[in-house]
Amino acid sequence: MTTDVSSFDQLDVLVRRVSGVAALYPAGSMMATALSATLDAVAHRAPAAPLVHIEQRADGVRVTARIGIGAAESSSDVSGRVHDAIAAHLEGGNLPVVQIVVIVASVWLNV
Repeated sequence: MTTDVSSFDQLDVLVRRVSGVAALYPAGSMMATALSATLDAVAHRAPAAPLVHIEQRADGVRVTARIGIGAAESSSDVSGRVHDAIAAHLEGGNLPVVQIVVIVASVWLNV
């Protein structure tokens, strides 16, 4: 599996559209997330950092997405759909994708 850097910009929208995804959270490190949020607040601008985290290493690209799902959803089904959507989207580019991680960070209860 390979990818093109220009396709990274669309991953947030892609993941949000996957059936069963109720929320998308920042997947980068806590330090990077805090720094980005602080800079965005100081500059009075909308958050610019993508929520789906892409890390380029010598051996290829690693992608991490942190999602929230609905209580009626299966976490394994939704995370599988997110993984498959990311893999299909990045297929055919010029950088190898060596890992796709999908973390279910919350389950939304209907109260």
